[in-house]
Parts: sequence; structure tokens; C-alpha cells
Amino acid sequence: MSGFDAGWLALREPFDAAARDGALAARFIAAVVDRAARRNRAPSVSKLMSWRPQACRLVDLAAGTGSNLRVLAPLLPGDQDWLLVDHDPELIAAQARELGRWATSCGWQCRAAEGGLVIDTGQAQWRVRARRLDLQGAFDQLQLASFDGVTTTAFLDLVSEAWLERLADRIVAAAVPLLATLTVDGRREWQPASDDDRAIAAAFERHQQGDKGFGVSLGAGAVASLQALLDARGSMTGTAPADWRVDRDSGAQGQDMLLRMVDESAAVAREVDPAAAVTFDEWAARRRSQVSEGALSMLVGHRDLLALPGRPAA
Repeated sequence: MSGFDAGWLALREPFDAAARDGALAARFIAAVVDRAARRNRAPSVSKLMSWRPQACRLVDLAAGTGSNLRVLAPLLPGDQDWLLVDHDPELIAAQARELGRWATSCGWQCRAAEGGLVIDTGQAQWRVRARRLDLQGAFDQLQLASFDGVTTTAFLDLVSEAWLERLADRIVAAAVPLLATLTVDGRREWQPASDDDRAIAAAFERHQQGDKGFGVSLGAGAVASLQALLDARGSMTGTAPADWRVDRDSGAQGQDMLLRMVDESAAVAREVDPAAAVTFDEWAARRRSQVSEGALSMLVGHRDLLALPGRPAA
């Protein structure tokens, strides 16, 4: 699977953070804390003086440069142990740089430790380890039951129905909470509208359903598919919109995002339908002019999904 570059992930991160559904995240955090508390039951009174609760354990699938950690770790209480899984060695290398830069900007200490990093906030310590893993061929190597929570972001639309069945089976068998954020749902709304928007959107959807290394991708249907699979297995699920909204009020980064989305949309459309390349080039030229004039805005539809065990883990 071809990965996302670190520059693109940095550009989209503030829009991702603004779009995430806070209510689902809060329910996920509560479930993680509850699972960790049950795993960390206090010992007998005679051993209580030397006992210290273990950290919450989380695994982030297709972690990129660690955006899920940067959003969720400050919301979780106490010590934490994160495993960031990705197949792209360049993104894994970027994780340490981005996490160190972020921790420093927050006034926290960040130091190298065996197997990764430790971020010390003064109130808690967060251990962060990276692992390179092919989530298609080696997904079963992850022992999901050893974690208190599983997260992933902007990933489910890249995988197939068969892979989601594997994920659902393993999440339910482990009885572990899952928070999957920012999966595209197919909505792309440009303002002002253009007659060519529909052709651009159709080409993008066809491209999105190609094989990204996991079989034929589900694209916009991924959240509905995974929710149905989890519901059928007894999980308690919920979804919520998590839409990007990019306009003139988004500042310079919003302008960069709009230009990136215009260029990407046109490039994908040309790849899918080369015969209409001139039409797509003209569309892109008009849209770029609108960006420079502060006249273009767009909405990109995403959904967040939460899955909780249907019964408490033993």
C-alpha cells in the first residue's frame, strides 16, 4: 500500500482535530479507563504500599505520524503506553520528530527510551513505541486483547470488506473498545458549485475503490460496513459526522488545503478518465483562481465510529 506523506498528514491534522466528534471520543476514553481499571485491580492490603496502577495501553493502527496520540493522550488520565503501528518506514521515522516537536510546544519533556520515547507531562508519563507492520499480511501478530483501546484514523476507507471482517472478529474476540475516526463518507461539496463537480467526484470515487493493498477498497461505504459487521457480532456501536470545513476563515493553512484538494482532485480525475483531461484542467484552473480570491470553500464528509464490547471482558 502506498502511504501518505508526512507533509500531507501535517497539513490535514488541524482540520482532522476540528472535525472529530467529541462525544464519541469521550465515550471511548471512559471505556479505556474502565478496562484499564479492571485490569489493574488493587492487590491485597499487605501489598498495597508497593503497588502502582499500570498505564492505559493503546494501539493505533496505520498511525502515520501519531495524530491520534496527540489528540487523545491529553484527554486520558494517568500514565499511558502507546504502540503506533504503520507500514511506512518514512512515517515511522517522522513519528519521533513530530511527537518531540509537539511535546516541546506543550512545555513537556520528551526523551528517547528503549524502543521509543517517553513524554513526561509533569502529571503523567506516556511511553510511545513504534512498530513497522504490514496490516494486511501480519495483522494477526497484534495481540489486541493486551490493549485497553484500539484507535485508527483516515484508514478504513482504504481496506476491503474481507479485511474489515478480520478487524471485527478480532475486536469482538478481544472485547476491546475501538475508535475509528475520519473515514470518508463520499460527500464533497464545493462552493460555489460547478457543472464539472459531479464528474470530478465520480472519478475520485472510482479511484478510491481501487486496491490499496488490502483488496478492493470500500471507500465511502467502509463505516457502514464495519458498523454492520460489529453489530452482528454483538458490539455496541455509534457513529457521528466528522466533516472538514475549509474556507476563507481557515487562514493560510486553509488556502494550502484548498489548493492541495483542487490539485489532487484534478490529478485523480485525469488518471481515471484521461479523455476528459482538458475539462479537468480547466476546472482546476478556475478553482485555483477562486482560492486566490478567497471565494472557494469546501466540505469533505467523514464519519467517526465507536465500538464498545457488548459485555464486559472477563
